[in-house]
Amino acid sequence: MNEKTVLVFDIYGYMAHFRCFYSNVTSLTYYFPPRNTIVGMLACILGFERDSYYELFSRERCDVGLAILTPLRKLMFSTNLLDTDQVSIRRLRGIPGKSGSGRTPTVVEFVFPTPPHRRFGYRVFVTHEQYDLLKELHNRLLSKRYAIQPALGPANCLVDLEHVYFGKLELLDPEGEEYPIVTVIRQDLIAEQGVRPTEGVKIMLEEKLPPDFTVGRMPAGQSKNYLFELGGKPIRIRVRDRVFRFQLDGKSLYGVFM
Repeated sequence: MNEKTVLVFDIYGYMAHFRCFYSNVTSLTYYFPPRNTIVGMLACILGFERDSYYELFSRERCDVGLAILTPLRKLMFSTNLLDTDQVSIRRLRGIPGKSGSGRTPTVVEFVFPTPPHRRFGYRVFVTHEQYDLLKELHNRLLSKRYAIQPALGPANCLVDLEHVYFGKLELLDPEGEEYPIVTVIRQDLIAEQGVRPTEGVKIMLEEKLPPDFTVGRMPAGQSKNYLFELGGKPIRIRVRDRVFRFQLDGKSLYGVFM
């Protein structure tokens, strides 16, 4: 067992969209932000240029865990996409069914909280080999001094970052033990017959979350499936990877990194 410095904070918002990379005509969404989305938000807070931070936040240097705090649901809406490229607008003007304004009807799926909750919530756990970078993130979160306002998806999906904690977490050797895991967990990390069905726990599978990016925005690895509880309840489970324990308000939270 060893310890790591960790930054923990909660994300709250009213709507979010995490586009599934395999959806084309319809913009489908995942229930929770992929690792790339979380890392991108951290880079925005620090003010990094687009596509300049992939190596800095690689899995070898940075660990990210995500827990769901509130029950979630998905809703679909019809909308018009407006192409603001004047060249494209002129090109669309002779195409049947297309208006000269460049509006394209489509369907977009969003994540919303489940009533009576007014906002959805996620909890993020971040470790990094560079203590100074982690401390800078902590200071910016506390003072709400963001280089770019955080959002989960489109710019209108703004979020609040609250309940910021900076401390230590313990890394445990699973050794076949069962833990109440609060975070989303990769399917390939689950031990054989490692999930215990529990009354009132709604276990879901989110498929094909995108792989990581490397320098040049090149995909690294393969897409992964994740297991999670739709209402944010812990899942009693045995895993084959590191389990972390974080003490919060006298309570032990167990999780795994994405």
